[in-house]
Amino acid sequence: MSIPRSQSHGSDSWDCLLPGPPSRNNFGSADISSSGLLAFASGSSVAVVDSRTLQLISTIPLPPPPSASSSPSLSPFVTSVRWTPLPLLRDLLSTEPSTSHLLLAAADRHGRIAILDFRLRSVLLWLDTDSNPKLGVQDLAWILARPDSYILAAISGPSSLSLYSTSSASSRCIFKYDASPEFLSCIRRDPFDSRHFCVIGLKGFLLSITVLGDREEDVVVKEHEIRTDSTELQKLDRDAASASSSSPASAVFPLYMVRFAFSPHWRHIIYVTFPRELVVFDLQYETTLFVASLPRGCGKFLDVLPDPNNELLYCAHLDGRLSIWRRKEREQVHAMCSMEELMPSIGTSVPSPSVLALTICLSESTLQNVSKIYSDVPSSPSPALDFDNPFDFCDDNRLISKTHIVSISDDGKVWNWVLSIEGLEDAQKDVTNLHAVADVSEMPYQETNANKSVTSAHLAHGGVKQLEHGNGRSRSSSSTFSPANMSVKCRSA
Repeated sequence: MSIPRSQSHGSDSWDCLLPGPPSRNNFGSADISSSGLLAFASGSSVAVVDSRTLQLISTIPLPPPPSASSSPSLSPFVTSVRWTPLPLLRDLLSTEPSTSHLLLAAADRHGRIAILDFRLRSVLLWLDTDSNPKLGVQDLAWILARPDSYILAAISGPSSLSLYSTSSASSRCIFKYDASPEFLSCIRRDPFDSRHFCVIGLKGFLLSITVLGDREEDVVVKEHEIRTDSTELQKLDRDAASASSSSPASAVFPLYMVRFAFSPHWRHIIYVTFPRELVVFDLQYETTLFVASLPRGCGKFLDVLPDPNNELLYCAHLDGRLSIWRRKEREQVHAMCSMEELMPSIGTSVPSPSVLALTICLSESTLQNVSKIYSDVPSSPSPALDFDNPFDFCDDNRLISKTHIVSISDDGKVWNWVLSIEGLEDAQKDVTNLHAVADVSEMPYQETNANKSVTSAHLAHGGVKQLEHGNGRSRSSSSTFSPANMSVKCRSA
């Protein structure tokens, strides 16, 4: 049901305060809007950060649930956040609050789902989840139901999938699916068809769902199975037999991650990471096209992100590293071509902080594609390359593209990585170099350490910007990659 907008009565300084750094209790929830605003869960609040400057813009605390006793109840952990996919309004600069487009969905461990207004820092709408017992929410995704409206898909508890209408007149559940005894892990929307999305489970169970309207009979469901070795999961399941039956997958198995992503280049293709396997799966032919096992010494997979401009996969690992995989020409076969550190091995606390989430900033992709189409400016012998200018593509060592990746660690830091791909002109276009530029901003708690600047052959960690929070963050690519000629360099921006 909808509730009246609540105004902030506290000091404006609370806009830049966090209750504490993010943790695994927040399930690594983070999302970047089309305009580059990063929202991530931190304790019981949602933090909003400018992904380019790494400045904390605001925080939105989720109010605690009503308490039956006289003592106030604590707010549960926020476990998922998703920006609304609606385009920007023409009256963006209007002072009328009702025209605000800065809306996002947030869910917590008590199963509550709210639509938040970022500008007003308040809850606009509570969805009628009607969960009893309280089923914590694992993941959210916006799905197109009609040309002018979206519904919200949510994984609640270990195996429940629900679709919710977000109309203020009728915020109700329109569809439910129980996948027991599976543990559902994440939801992703198809970039080629916003009506289509998939849901994957920890054992390889895969749902492919198409929404043709806002009624239950308009939802078309197909089931698939991706074969994987689940021996480790079975052992963990036996050890966690005493866990609550209403807990989501990330609460029961916090270090057993199964994630997937749709290919932005090939329709019907998804990339799935099990803890020790990378799988390429074809939804149309319902078959596995490729499987790669992690070599010894590599930490388990945390997440997989396809490059929006080139046929590269960026895979985060639980040990704080990033592996880069390239697709072989004319095949859906991928080979690891580089392994980099997402956390510096020097200058950090012991034990080393953990990477919680990784996401790609897509705000520059369109500009880069436009610059490639109109890239008929003559190149100069030795121009100064500006990595912050998406139109700076003129060089003898031609900058083909660059990708911004944002990572969040449990010590309250947000890292901004710039992965740039360079290729030589004309005759030597086969030779490419991959450069990574890292910028980091810290969301520190009260006890902050002095800034450090540590330089190594692989990474320079410096320029830490201080913010405060309170007690307690199907098209094919024309690029050709040669692993022998590919180098990865990391330095502070």
